Amino acid sequence: MSDYDLMRSIAHEFVAACNGRDLERLDRLFHADFRWHIAVTDHGDPQLRPLHSHLLRGLNMPWEKAIYTKAETLDIFSRLFTIPQFSVDLRSVIANEDRAALELVGNGVNPANNRRYDNLYCYIFERRGDQLVLFREYQDTLLLFDVWVAE
Repeated sequence: MSDYDLMRSIAHEFVAACNGRDLERLDRLFHADFRWHIAVTDHGDPQLRPLHSHLLRGLNMPWEKAIYTKAETLDIFSRLFTIPQFSVDLRSVIANEDRAALELVGNGVNPANNRRYDNLYCYIFERRGDQLVLFREYQDTLLLFDVWVAE
């Protein structure tokens, strides 16, 4: 299998595991050195930046930090999988050797406030062998805040 085909296969496996709410499948897909980096900080920086506007001062996104280990990621996904109607739709994959860029749309409804979640994502994947070692996630953080955090 070519590097391109392997990365596409890993991308489709990730989406299928997420939509199937299958933690065991994600556990097999994630390398022992796996890191999930929510791209609200620079590469390798785990510290969240404070929000500066008067409207948002003292508030922040629903994350404790920006970089999570494999075990922490699986724990977060186990909670994410309890949200009814949440899914991701893979739109495109651009792959080269051990890296890929994915475009996705996340869909769901927050049952606490009935707000619709239709976030646009860009995921950067890096693999080691046939497992993911890095999942770097770019998204519309204001939409995430509005649907899941804001009163």
